Amino acid sequence: RSDARRETDGPVPGSGQLALRGASFSYEGGRPILEEADLRLVPGRALALIGPSGAGKSTLALALVRFLNYHGSYRLRGIEASTMSGPEVRAVVGLCEQTPHLFDADLRQNLKFARDTSSDDDLMAVLDRVGLAAWARDRGGLDARLGEHGSLVSGGQAQRIALARAILADFPVVILDEPTAGVDREVADRLLRDLLGAVPKDRAVILITHTDIPGDLPVTRLELPLRG
Repeated sequence: RSDARRETDGPVPGSGQLALRGASFSYEGGRPILEEADLRLVPGRALALIGPSGAGKSTLALALVRFLNYHGSYRLRGIEASTMSGPEVRAVVGLCEQTPHLFDADLRQNLKFARDTSSDDDLMAVLDRVGLAAWARDRGGLDARLGEHGSLVSGGQAQRIALARAILADFPVVILDEPTAGVDREVADRLLRDLLGAVPKDRAVILITHTDIPGDLPVTRLELPLRG
C-alpha cells in the first residue's frame, strides 16, 4: 500500500482549497494507484510530489482533474468532487501536462485558447510573467508560429506557454506535471524557479517531478512511492 498521509506545513483554515481524506484512485477495473491518501493544500502554498518515473505521480494528476474515479473523499473548496461535473472540476484545477498540446497556429491563438477575450496587451503581460516576452518579440511577437505540435519551440518554452495559459485561465489550483523532463539540471532549476515564481501568490500549486528540486524553493516536499 502507498501511504501519502501528509499535509502542508502550517495552519489550514476551513476545509482547504484541495483536500483528500482516505482517497483511493484507480483506472476502471484496476487496482488502486494510491490508497487512503490524506492531503490538504491551500491557496498560497506549493506542494512537490517527488518520486521515480513510472511511480504513478502523473496518474494522480489525472485523478485530480477527474479523468479517473476515486473512493473516499476528494474535496475542492469544501465541495465533494464526485458531485461536480468534470468541466466544473477542471475549472478549479488546471493541469499543465508534461508534453503540452500546442496548436499549429500563431502564439496569439495558442494563448487565447485559454481566454479568448484576452487583448494583445494581456497576452504580452502574461508572456512577460513566464519569461517569454523577449523571446516572443525576437520571433515577431504574437504572430510567431509555433509549428505542428509545437515543433518550433523547445520543451522549456512549451512549459512556459502552458503555464501562461493556466494563468490566463485563472485556475485556483495549478498542477505542473514533470515540467523539467528532458532538460539538464542547471536549466531545470532555473525553469522551476521561473515557473513557480510566475504563478500568482494566491493560487495553490502541485509540482510533480521525478528529480530533486532546489532546497531553497518554498515548497513542501512529499515522497510518493506510488504503484500503478
